[in-house]
Amino acid sequence: MYEVFPAQLPEQVEKARKLMKEKGYAERTVENYRGVWHHLLKYANSEGITLCTDELTTQFARLRYGIEDIFHPIGDREKYYARILLCLYDLSIKDLWIMQRTYGRVRQFKTKSFAAAYDSYTAWLSGKTLKQGSISLKQQIIRKFLYFAEDEQISDISELNQTIILKYLESKSGLSTSTKSGIIITLRDFFKCPEIAGIVGKDLSVNLKVVNNSKYQHLPSIYSVDEIKRILAVIDRKTLEGKKDYAVILLAVDTGLRISDIINLRLGDLKWDCHTIEIIQQKTGEFLQTSMTDALKWALLDYLMNARPKSTAFDHVFLRSLAPFSPYISAGHYYKRLNKYFELAGVNRDGKHHGMHTLRHSLAARLMGDNVPITVISEALGHKYANVTMQYVRIDIEKLRLAALGVPSNV
Repeated sequence: MYEVFPAQLPEQVEKARKLMKEKGYAERTVENYRGVWHHLLKYANSEGITLCTDELTTQFARLRYGIEDIFHPIGDREKYYARILLCLYDLSIKDLWIMQRTYGRVRQFKTKSFAAAYDSYTAWLSGKTLKQGSISLKQQIIRKFLYFAEDEQISDISELNQTIILKYLESKSGLSTSTKSGIIITLRDFFKCPEIAGIVGKDLSVNLKVVNNSKYQHLPSIYSVDEIKRILAVIDRKTLEGKKDYAVILLAVDTGLRISDIINLRLGDLKWDCHTIEIIQQKTGEFLQTSMTDALKWALLDYLMNARPKSTAFDHVFLRSLAPFSPYISAGHYYKRLNKYFELAGVNRDGKHHGMHTLRHSLAARLMGDNVPITVISEALGHKYANVTMQYVRIDIEKLRLAALGVPSNV
């Protein structure tokens, strides 16, 4: 006996499948999506549901994949299936195909008191000479603290006390010293806000002291020339993804650019005639000009000519290798890619940071080992002040010897 599918859903699935092909999705990806949608069709048929609704996608996602909230999935697995289902949902309901999808909404405060306090603090922050990134980080820290207080049955901002603050900080005991210091400094800032202090009626900031708040407490993680050479050597530059990974990682190795600047790099930023890269830094808003080595130029050209998607309206240098061919919106992708090569190269990461930023630290160490003046290192890294650069070159003598050789241009 033939299965009778709801009329609307098969048409919507077919429309989605054709759209994916038009957008250049790989055949395997199209089939993976269609497979999930096929199971959705069977479930809808069994329930007598004929339209793609949020109730249908929510029920199906919960029953088949264990996703409690499809609109706010948790973890990579849930996000994978949620994306496939929500692509069909958005196309069916809104006639939209969303290429870049972010999850999670800001939790709403349970009480007007907490919401008003948060808004007051936000307004106070906006009057300070802080960059938007710093403001957003402080807002995030305070939101989490206030959520914690609400979960502890605190219903009014005036009920906040030293006990609840201490309990919250104890819940963060597993974090690094620098992260905990940032939380304490922000909480102290929050309670110094005039409106908050007025509501609370006492100064709760006085006991919020940062213990061992020395930026020199931990040595920065760096990797030796040999380790970096091994990482670069294991990248398969015969593949499209390998050509891109090699260019991205060598860019960080040679120039020390932050990953935020790398993923936002535009074609016009590459000045081939004068062998430089010129950008406005994402973090500082300051202009930076850095040189391209011959090895870096060839790596970039190899990627641009042989691996970068051709049919795209984006002028970003680095784009996703699979459709939709769009820029990266998060540095997380290259954290995973770099660590893949750490593993392949057998580079020991125990007790060390192992993200893209460590390549920036490693460049500073190599320059320091070559007796380059701190002011020149500061300029190369795009730091406005040399004292910021000093944090990058706090390395012990043995590590300095390892880093002093320099990465050859033909690596």
